[in-house]
Amino acid sequence: MNDDMKLVEIDCLCGARDFSVVYERPYPRVLTDVDFNATTDRFDAYGRIVRCRACGHVYTNPRPEPGLIEQGYAESEDPEYGQEAPSRAINAHLCLATIRGVVSSGRLLEVGCAAGYFLNAARTDFEVFGVEPSRWAAAEASRRFGVKVHAGTLAEAAFPDAHFDVAAMVDVIEHLADPAAVLAECRRVLRPGGLLYLVTPDIGSLSAKVLRGSWWGLRPAHLHYFSRKTLSAFLEKNGFETRLCRSYGRMFTLDYWSSRLKNYPALVRAFVEKSIGMLRVRDKFVYINTRDSIEVVARKA
Repeated sequence: MNDDMKLVEIDCLCGARDFSVVYERPYPRVLTDVDFNATTDRFDAYGRIVRCRACGHVYTNPRPEPGLIEQGYAESEDPEYGQEAPSRAINAHLCLATIRGVVSSGRLLEVGCAAGYFLNAARTDFEVFGVEPSRWAAAEASRRFGVKVHAGTLAEAAFPDAHFDVAAMVDVIEHLADPAAVLAECRRVLRPGGLLYLVTPDIGSLSAKVLRGSWWGLRPAHLHYFSRKTLSAFLEKNGFETRLCRSYGRMFTLDYWSSRLKNYPALVRAFVEKSIGMLRVRDKFVYINTRDSIEVVARKA
């Protein structure tokens, strides 16, 4: 990944190429492996973000060519991911509480399973399988938890038709160069009436509107920015019926939460840093729902 990036113009997911520019912060000369890590705090240099005049979807255009994106994820290594291991396990159970409210057992597939915390939590009730493009993360999941993970894409995994009861993508769909193709493959491998579970940032949220170009959800590795309305419409178009769509919160240590304030006003950052330092609560777990992530449950139609 040492050469200058090649950027390509793309159509919207609806097929239109009529858009208005929403935000623009030019990409760097190259994207590095850090840009593809889940723990990155780099929320600037995210390129040109546009809104489709036909359907309202927000996406990055132009964007790095698909080969560069695939290479970036395949080579990504993120050892800092495990530093919040207890939080990631708790967040996995928060997701699973929603899933278990609909499906309590069966085969579960996670697309973009990272280092396997969700799969490890799910295997108490489900037979679990994972797909992860990062070779490092796939190896970590297998080494740490002994779960079955295919290092590569969902299409390459070549699962049988109607094989799974649940397919989950947590903070994944916004990274996909071709989310329609991945949804089609999810639909193929899900049994009739199977469950699709998604979490993704919400471009239509109040905080996204207030923070505008400094919102945390805008980052170089994100290619698509859904709202509740556009995500539900996209799922319906691709053969899924939305059953639940609501805001999603997470549990992390106060130290981690404070590290995510890079793009917030300096006075806010200083106040938070000083407060948690004085109170000596950096390692305390706190659940926060900023109401700018979407949790979706959908059924295969």
